[in-house]
Amino acid sequence: MASNNITAVRGNHDQSVIEWRAWIHWINAQPEGARWLEETSAERFAAENEGLDVWINKKKHKNKNSKWWEKIPKGWKIFDVHYAIAQEMSEAQYAYLRSLPYAIHVPNAHAFVVHGGLLASNPKHSYNDPRQPLASIPQLPECCKSDLNSTQMLREVQERQILTKVPQNTVPWNVLNMRSLVDDEVTRESEGKPWSKAWRQDMQHCTGYHGELADTSTIKKKKKKELPCYPATVVYGHAAGRGLDVKRWSIGIDTGCVYERRLTALVLGGRNKISRRRGDDDDESAEFIVDADWVEFGDSHHGQIVSVRCP
Repeated sequence: MASNNITAVRGNHDQSVIEWRAWIHWINAQPEGARWLEETSAERFAAENEGLDVWINKKKHKNKNSKWWEKIPKGWKIFDVHYAIAQEMSEAQYAYLRSLPYAIHVPNAHAFVVHGGLLASNPKHSYNDPRQPLASIPQLPECCKSDLNSTQMLREVQERQILTKVPQNTVPWNVLNMRSLVDDEVTRESEGKPWSKAWRQDMQHCTGYHGELADTSTIKKKKKKELPCYPATVVYGHAAGRGLDVKRWSIGIDTGCVYERRLTALVLGGRNKISRRRGDDDDESAEFIVDADWVEFGDSHHGQIVSVRCP
């Protein structure tokens, strides 16, 4: 991906790999650290048929006075799959992972791309609290107030404020791991209120900057809450248990490839047919043209849902 200039967002597994690679660099820089790590790696390789958890517990008990095992952060499991990737990847690959942002804002589609999730408002405050980014129309610089595209500019500013003014969105762990809200707190567990539901509820209160959306299908007919904003869409993963989850203001595309199910992509824009190998055809050279599943999202945007079977 790095060699092809492909941009991605950072995920929770990427983060674990990055952290292990940084730790490996650090431990190797400690006096005798490189030797300890090399010897411990050799011991693990010699006992690779033994369960990792059992082996680690034995080593910790046998070396309970060793300063080196204490240098492994609590909750980390040395020699797990994340460690193995961190150890084997090149410096260029490491640099690429470190360059990945936690979120990508796509202004022309009024969309965000994240791994875990986002919140459009701080659930600890009321929907119209002045601290909420959607509770007021943002201010433009004097030079831009008369711009014919001022609404578009205001939307971009307000959307960026979702990333910077909602405190939960400024915590990397939240954006990487968010699945639900429990007692207004972010959790990676599936129990509780899905963050995507909270997002959609906020979007349904947007009436535009002059109330122009108040009578559209965007707004619930009997709702009393109105916000001076325009809705935006979040494309996300990290929720394989929910599978493909396409809503107007949120699109979940984690279809469980890691569990040998399917890998799914959302292709934004364009109405060309997509060439795709037949998922149930053993002949890998057999390809055919299909119409992917069309989805509409946001104001008037569209995309194609394409998926392939994972080996």
